[in-house]
Amino acid sequence: MEQKTFFEKFKQNPFFWIFSGELFFLSLNMIFLLAILIGLISFIGSIFSNNYEDPTDKVLIINPPGPIVEQIAGSNDPIDNLSGSLPRELYVGDLLQVLETAALDERVNDILLSLDNVGGTGQTVLYDVGIALQGLKDAGKNIIAIGDYFSRDGYYLASFADEIIMNPDGGVLFDGFGRSKLYYKSFLDKLKIDFNIFKVGTFKSAVEPYLGNEMSGAAKEANLAYLNVLWDSWKEVVANNRKMSPENIQFFVDNADSIFTKTDDSMAEVFKNYGLIDKLLPRTKTRELLKDKYGLSEDEKSFAKISGYEYFQLIQSEKSVEVFEEKIAVIVARGTIMDGVQPPGTIGGDSTSRLIREAHEDEDVKAIVLRIDSGGGGVFASEQIRQELLAAKEKDIKFIASMGNVAASGGYWISANADEIWASHNTITGSIGIFGIVPTVDRALNEIGINSDGVRTSKLDLSGDPTRPLSDEFSRIIQKEIEHGYKRFISLVSESRNISIQGVDEIAQGRVWAGSKALELGLVDQIGNLQMAIDRAAELADVKNYSTYYPSQEVNWQEQLFRRFSGYAGWIVPSFIRENLAFKKSIKTLKDIDKLNDPKGLYIICENC
Repeated sequence: MEQKTFFEKFKQNPFFWIFSGELFFLSLNMIFLLAILIGLISFIGSIFSNNYEDPTDKVLIINPPGPIVEQIAGSNDPIDNLSGSLPRELYVGDLLQVLETAALDERVNDILLSLDNVGGTGQTVLYDVGIALQGLKDAGKNIIAIGDYFSRDGYYLASFADEIIMNPDGGVLFDGFGRSKLYYKSFLDKLKIDFNIFKVGTFKSAVEPYLGNEMSGAAKEANLAYLNVLWDSWKEVVANNRKMSPENIQFFVDNADSIFTKTDDSMAEVFKNYGLIDKLLPRTKTRELLKDKYGLSEDEKSFAKISGYEYFQLIQSEKSVEVFEEKIAVIVARGTIMDGVQPPGTIGGDSTSRLIREAHEDEDVKAIVLRIDSGGGGVFASEQIRQELLAAKEKDIKFIASMGNVAASGGYWISANADEIWASHNTITGSIGIFGIVPTVDRALNEIGINSDGVRTSKLDLSGDPTRPLSDEFSRIIQKEIEHGYKRFISLVSESRNISIQGVDEIAQGRVWAGSKALELGLVDQIGNLQMAIDRAAELADVKNYSTYYPSQEVNWQEQLFRRFSGYAGWIVPSFIRENLAFKKSIKTLKDIDKLNDPKGLYIICENC
């Protein structure tokens, strides 16, 4: 039978496409090719363009597109871009370079902060950016922060400004730090699904949602301990910047109900009267104020400004980098620790080990700084990374662990053998414990009349078949492996930190600690940021003149082009679908489940982190 082409079908019946997916796929291919073309033009343009903005007599705008992070997350899966599950992010290293250069640049006198999108930035990163903003003020630069709404993270950075301007219909959204999660025990009982849990550690609360219906007392105690440290630090910095006291901020948060309801003023006016905001202006008036203050742009439609991105491109073109033979490798390990090769934003047992191996096989590398922002992951992958770091130490290469927002569970495992461990006082660390989860659905299947049966040649069944109940023999083997893993973990910490086994056990049990407390307990050696850790690595390695480089996974031009296309591809899916909460959560849940890929099913994860 002769096959008709798409256009022959359309000519015969223009409405056939309503009942056919052919037009959809044809359109999708056309959009794909168009996006590739746009990406290619943009990619080539970014390579050959060398017209840089002059910052003289212009305000430098810092407007992060999303959370400020230690490493930009990547993905090999375009569904991440379609679902919106990968947020737009700003690399903190680039931002710090912009701020620290601007502090010394006589061409830059004014900085404008627009911080609507920085929610989700870790407290340690905020602290480092705050120090850079303070450096700008100390250098005599003027800083203004504007916004409709300020999240807790956004307001923290805005507090460094000389003046904060907010929309009269906006607000400041901060309420302290909290921690809560869903508990599934009753729900699972109704479904007759069993989560067979194996763990060691009183405070290892990652498995609690499957065991009960509320947070345990031990978990509440541990969570509140580190949350109080983070909150006290936040209040102290903000209060100092706004010439208030931490007690003023605590009173405002605790009594917000009465403060807002006892007056006829708007919410924004209350914030201003309390000293949290300096001016209330709608966007139109803010634009006029900025034009008057900074002068008009060349087209006279806006004020004279240069974006942070444009300024970054300029300073990169002006920078003369002196290359030294001796090197210090800074390897960023951000995200969940998983087996195999993983993209940036996830720590791969193979891919991260390869970066470490690349560093220690380079004869010019004298020290390695591992920058960690991870709540852990699989035991197997964590151990592969640790072994590669030990191989570096065997070559007399100095190893410093620099902890970012989080370095707990597996994040601590890969840090333990460092010559020194550096953390921020806001770092969440510890969580020394281990667990395993084996779900079974035999009772649920039996409930609807489905039964699993068969024969085996041996009594022992290690298949982990979820349709059959877990045998007592298999359960005992798993629990023994978990207990062995915990003993191994605390022995590793005991040996590397020179603390007795009993001493480690007392501060382990899966409990998390803030960095300043971890210093008291001996889990870390020094409090300081990444640059301080790099300086210390150079000191330990006895190198004076050195180059700092960041080993990273190679991305060829085809991959760069595909990633650029993926950004445009997000436009294909309507925003009402991409922004749908259920759609986002469904994608996230599938991705989270996919991260549990340890060969033995053993995990060192800080769920509370």
